[in-house]
Amino acid sequence: MRITFVLPGFVSIPMGGVKVVHEYANRLAQRGHNVTLIYPLRIQTNALYQLKKAIIKLFDHLNGSEKTLYYTPGPKVAVLVVKTISPKYIPDGDAVIAAGWQTAVPVAELPESCGKKFYFLQHFETYFKAKKQVLNTFQLPMTKIAIAQWIIDELEKIGLSAVGPIANAINSDEYFIESNSSERNNDVIATYHHMNVKGPKDLIKTLKLLKKRKNIKATVISSRKPVHRFPAWVKIVLRPSVRELRKLYNSSRVFLHTSHSEGWGLPVMEAMACGCAVVAAANGGVQEYLVHEKNALLAPIRDVRSLADNIQLILENEQMRKTLSENAVETVKKYDWNNSVDKFEKILEQENAS
Repeated sequence: MRITFVLPGFVSIPMGGVKVVHEYANRLAQRGHNVTLIYPLRIQTNALYQLKKAIIKLFDHLNGSEKTLYYTPGPKVAVLVVKTISPKYIPDGDAVIAAGWQTAVPVAELPESCGKKFYFLQHFETYFKAKKQVLNTFQLPMTKIAIAQWIIDELEKIGLSAVGPIANAINSDEYFIESNSSERNNDVIATYHHMNVKGPKDLIKTLKLLKKRKNIKATVISSRKPVHRFPAWVKIVLRPSVRELRKLYNSSRVFLHTSHSEGWGLPVMEAMACGCAVVAAANGGVQEYLVHEKNALLAPIRDVRSLADNIQLILENEQMRKTLSENAVETVKKYDWNNSVDKFEKILEQENAS
């Protein structure tokens, strides 16, 4: 098949959703498909969103982000950086896939020669200020593919449907336990994103509350220089390599996840694979694979005190930490990219045959 993925802009920093698309692109190409990734420089959305993107672009430039694509696919995948999503730049194919609400309308408007239209849902993205515009994209005549059951459930509430869930996974050759030693010098590790939906204020409040109780060490991973003010004792690491990130996970005892809404939560699984015990806000995405008191400790969304209590409980109970860690490692093993790609490939082929 000739398969085209259309991404939501020129991506020069780490983004979980884009990483997932690259995973599918690489693996589908390895199976013999002709795969193209489209990175548009400009997407027609509302004026407020355009202004926000311009501000972020300037912020990235001032803070040293590279002006190159962050992800490099395998040699069998074609990459096109184009001006806009239009027939002039999109190749003919059998399947063309919108990866993000920003791309849905222009992909839906492409001619039939570009392929059967699909909408890859990695989140129910109504947390954007363009909520009405996002909801309208779900009405487009495209086959929707969802990564998680909670996304399918949300669509059903508004009378729509999606195929799936196909589930995300992580690469076991990238994230794993490097040493069986129980010595982990860092108490808490977390990832940061400036958007309110990711719970950045909850993250800071939780760490501060913990620090009042215990002399903890904390590390925060971020794609961009944080716009929120962290205490000086929190170590901020910008855009670590996979090897560096794996070492950071392996040196940490607890992974803290404060997001209010998450499509799936790849960093959580990465940390689990590296032996971290997880404390998380119970959003829909992580509840696809986390079970309270089995492989993680969950807290109500925005409940900073419960998050802090759970972390303290783990830090003061080594046997609990080990049990949660061991169960987390086993959980991650159940999710395999080959199985996910099998499902994705089957959906594309069946829809094209219909």
